[in-house]
Amino acid sequence: MKKRNRPIESPDLPKQLETTNMSTLEDASEIEMLRVESVAPGLEAEHVRFREVYIKGVHFDYAKLPHSSWVDVTFENCDLSNVKLTNVQMNRVEFRNCKLVGTDFDRADLRDVRMIDCQAPYTLFNLANMQDVSFNDCLLKSANFIESEFFNVQFGSSTIDDVQFTGTSLKDVDLSNCELRQIHIQKEDIQGAIVSAEQAISLIELFGVTVKD
Repeated sequence: MKKRNRPIESPDLPKQLETTNMSTLEDASEIEMLRVESVAPGLEAEHVRFREVYIKGVHFDYAKLPHSSWVDVTFENCDLSNVKLTNVQMNRVEFRNCKLVGTDFDRADLRDVRMIDCQAPYTLFNLANMQDVSFNDCLLKSANFIESEFFNVQFGSSTIDDVQFTGTSLKDVDLSNCELRQIHIQKEDIQGAIVSAEQAISLIELFGVTVKD
C-alpha cells in the first residue's frame, strides 16, 4: 500500500503582532513577531532570520535577501516579483494571492510551504530541495525546476505551461488536475508521475510516439 503524504503544515502565528515598516535591514538581523506593512525599495541583506511574521500588501521592489531564513511566515497580497531568495530556508511559509514573477528560489530549502492563488511565471526553483510543498491554483508559466529534489510536492489545479523539469524526478507527483500545456522533461524523470488519460496522450507524443485512434 502506498504511504500517504502527511498534511502540509501552516504557519503558526501569534494573534497579536506589533506593526512595523522595514526601511533598512542589516545582514544577520532578526525579524520576529511582527506585522510588516511596507519595505524600502531595493532592500538588500543576507542571512536575515524571519520568524512569526505576517506580511500583507507589501511590494518588495527588487529586494535581495539571499541565505535568509523564514519560519512561520505568511505573505498575503504581496508582490515579490524579481526578488532574489537564493539559498533561503523556509519552514511553514504561506504565499496567498501573491505576484511572484521571476522570483528566484534557486538552491532554496523549502519545507511545509504553500503557494495559493499566486501568479508565478518565470519563477526559478533550480537545484531546490522541496519537501511538503504545494501549489494551489497557481500560474506556473515558463517556471524552472531544473535538477530539484521533490518529496510530496503537490501542484493541485495549477497551470503548468512551458515549465522546465529537466533532471527533476516527478515520481509520485500528481499532475492529473493541472492544466498541463507544455513541459520540458527527460523520459526517466516522468516515470512514476500521476497524470490523466488526456495528459498521458500528450506526454507520449512529447517523446515522439504517435497515438492512433
